[in-house]
Amino acid sequence: MSVYIKFVKSRIYKNIVIISVLLASFFISTTNVSADTIGQSVIFNVNSKYDQFSRTSLSATLRQTSEHAYFYVEDRYWNNLNLNERVILNNNISALGQEFENNIYPKETQFWGSEPNPGIDDDPKITIVLESLVSGNGGYFDTTNEYPKKIAANSNEREMIFISVQAGSFAKIFLGHEFQHLISYNQKEILRKVQEDVWLNELRSEYSVSLLGYNDNFYGSSLDRRVSTFLENSSDSLTEWPNVSTDYAQVVLFGQYLLEQFGQSIFKETLQSPTVGIDSINKFLQEHNYQEKFSNVFENWTVAGYLNNVFPDTRYGYQRNELKNIHVIPEQSFLSHPSPHTFNYSLKSWQANWHKYNLSSLPSDKAVKINYNPDYLFRVLYADNLGRIGVLNNPGYITNPGGLSSVVLMPVNEIETSDFGSEETPRTISLGISYVDNASAQPVADGALIKRPGEAEVYVVEGKYKRYLRPEIVQLYGQLDSSKAIELEDKTFNSYTTANYVRGVNDKKVYAVWPDGTKHWLNMTGDYFTRSGRDWGAIFIINESELGAYKTGSEITK
Repeated sequence: MSVYIKFVKSRIYKNIVIISVLLASFFISTTNVSADTIGQSVIFNVNSKYDQFSRTSLSATLRQTSEHAYFYVEDRYWNNLNLNERVILNNNISALGQEFENNIYPKETQFWGSEPNPGIDDDPKITIVLESLVSGNGGYFDTTNEYPKKIAANSNEREMIFISVQAGSFAKIFLGHEFQHLISYNQKEILRKVQEDVWLNELRSEYSVSLLGYNDNFYGSSLDRRVSTFLENSSDSLTEWPNVSTDYAQVVLFGQYLLEQFGQSIFKETLQSPTVGIDSINKFLQEHNYQEKFSNVFENWTVAGYLNNVFPDTRYGYQRNELKNIHVIPEQSFLSHPSPHTFNYSLKSWQANWHKYNLSSLPSDKAVKINYNPDYLFRVLYADNLGRIGVLNNPGYITNPGGLSSVVLMPVNEIETSDFGSEETPRTISLGISYVDNASAQPVADGALIKRPGEAEVYVVEGKYKRYLRPEIVQLYGQLDSSKAIELEDKTFNSYTTANYVRGVNDKKVYAVWPDGTKHWLNMTGDYFTRSGRDWGAIFIINESELGAYKTGSEITK
């Protein structure tokens, strides 16, 4: 497992004394901007959490150099090797240096962009330290080293990557992964002054392994191992990052899905975007005229995890041959008509769940009704034995044309969209399953236009909400056609609550849109928004053209 460590600049350092011990006259300061020379030794600060011996510093000697890198080996490990073992390690370093120069450095800088160069140490070479790491860690990159000591006392003031000295042939994989983190630091934090979400940063580093060709031969590859981990524990948050193996498995599979659906440019363009995380993906999708938002992509990927079949729809499966056997095995329950049932799920943000409900002796004239509580920013997907796939409104209906015998429900928590941490708060969704006559089931898909019979005004549906769209606004969305709006009887039409909250796809501000064509920023905290009784599920995501079509009005603070 590789590790990316984020240094938070806002952290306050008080009463900390760093003691440097001059062990011998040949140890040098890490702030020397002259080129390092073979045989010189340096005392490096290291992360005790990932060091095999919990050290905070170690001495290392420069054993080899290449055009773009210094290769240091920690002295404690080197001194315990016999002559033959040292020859083998030197040969491995030489091979790693050639791989870095001939494959890793040119491919990654050409695709992702440049690392900090010459960087904080005014040296165009990066420093690679081969260190004894704890079992299970292949390497790490710590942004602390990119800051001067007056800001981060433990900084080495170098562009640095730490790799397990015992990695052997896997060292190139870890180096390729960690090098992307160094590039990302430059592209996001230095050049664009933003901090990337960890999950997406790790996704790009994992994609780098494929970019470099290390996953071309699938069996025994890093991708192969990630798939096995995913299948062992598929229901894990994509965006929460406690830095365990299941986290990497999630981003690898989601990254592979993004690659197959949208091409590799989605990785590069989101890296070189002034936005981060989910917002950067939404920005990419909008700029390339995709109708999907991130939430839609995640939902489709959730379905693909279970169905994995590209023949009815390419969105619901993987295209790579070795991935076609991926099938999440859902939990199973057996339900008997007509008894209602309730199931509770505790899910973190962007964590999916799969549950198969086997319907015993369901009459052909009965449909399945699904309602859930709470319903704010939860989505419930379904796939039934008849091959139908969709997103359920609240309430939602699965009609029975005959032969309906099972349905897989996939609830997804879509509450948070940014500021993810190492431990996210799970939210509970309660699913109620009951039965109604087929004639009473009138499912309407999210994004559909609805209206009353004989009336011209159209509304767009999202969950339990409907939002009025003026004719000129409808025209801003090429996929919408007012003439195809679904006519609903009053009872069904009125079951949707009218909402007027909107948020631009690249704007975190929430606005209320008034009938006079003005938008009013809700200038309040998220906590106040919730405490005021407002529903996050009532916020519609709109494109920049619609947001720009409204005149700015007064702010709303209460």
